[in-house]
Amino acid sequence: MLAATAALAVSFALLASGCGDSTEEVPNTVNQTLAVGQQMLGDKGFKSTVKRVTNNQGKDEILNQDPVGGTEQKTSEAVALTVSNGPGDGIVPNVAGDPADRAEQQIRDAGFKTVIVEVYSSAHEAGFATGTAPSSGSDVEKNTKVTLKISKGAQQVKVPNVVGLTEGSADTALANAGFRVDHSYQASSKNPGKVRAQDPSSGVSAGVGSSVQVTINQAPKKVRVPNAVGQTQSRADRTLQNVGLDAVYATRTVTNRSQDGIVLAMSPGAGSTVTQGTNVALTIGKYKRPTPTPTPTPTPTPPKPKPVPPGPSSIVKQWNLVADQTKTYTVTWGAGQCPGGEGNAVLKGDEGDSGAQITAQGDADGPSSNTSSYYATTETTDLASPVTLVITITCRVQ
Repeated sequence: MLAATAALAVSFALLASGCGDSTEEVPNTVNQTLAVGQQMLGDKGFKSTVKRVTNNQGKDEILNQDPVGGTEQKTSEAVALTVSNGPGDGIVPNVAGDPADRAEQQIRDAGFKTVIVEVYSSAHEAGFATGTAPSSGSDVEKNTKVTLKISKGAQQVKVPNVVGLTEGSADTALANAGFRVDHSYQASSKNPGKVRAQDPSSGVSAGVGSSVQVTINQAPKKVRVPNAVGQTQSRADRTLQNVGLDAVYATRTVTNRSQDGIVLAMSPGAGSTVTQGTNVALTIGKYKRPTPTPTPTPTPTPPKPKPVPPGPSSIVKQWNLVADQTKTYTVTWGAGQCPGGEGNAVLKGDEGDSGAQITAQGDADGPSSNTSSYYATTETTDLASPVTLVITITCRVQ
């Protein structure tokens, strides 16, 4: 109490004498921490103002001051300090599973320093990152050291011998050694419930966290064969496995597409009682497109010839002759008009001395290959009476 009263009296004395506004040399506080710098200024009677900025320098480090150190200034005037607020906060990246060099670069790119430590890991291969401390996603001030954990592989330990142990004892022994356990069961009436085999074998070195397969003897059970006829092969397989039976397969060719991949028969048949582990033979349909029977090509029936209507029994042509003239007359007919026609020429009105006569007659070539002709040549002088030439073609009646 007396000390406080004395200090107060001294302050009043200084104010009264005007000594509180003395001039002093400003100390250099750059690169000092804020606490140290303010102490240095306070020792000289100066107060300070503080401006904080984000900077890669350490947090609370004085970057500069105004006025600079060594300047004479009244103690009543404050010294302005610029102070680092540090590089700011950053988020630790997730680098688990990345190669060591890539993981380290990612951490540095995020603004942190790295410290590398090697650890055993069964989840990551040697040389790969397993994680960080602080963990990924943490909000941490930049330039902080982040521990990068790099796997040196799984720790190798020897697999214990569990053959002959009960299932529970084997599980405990393997778990205590750092292994996971996978189980399989095999029907056997010998030592049921005990381990008959293990993989890896005892004494083999394996990574901590790796799996050891143990096979347990299981007393065989009698089961009833379920019906799998009509099921697909995959479904039938599951149907049998569900009751501890194994499927073996044979195929049968089918021409019905709906039977392709379907169980057509099984042996032993559905409902039979067998021991678990028994093989059940399934016959599976395998579709094959049937070979079509070729349709015989019918022998075409030749069309019946159209009946040719009977031709005329004869063709008759006649001409009135002219006096003092020699002339040839011709009758032409088609092959279908008068088949096998035979010609003959005669004079009508000839009284024997009429002055007309037939000098020649006979068959002649027709104008085309399917025609026939017959001709007669007459010679006339003075005609005492009218004379007519008649050519008759007699047809062969069909």
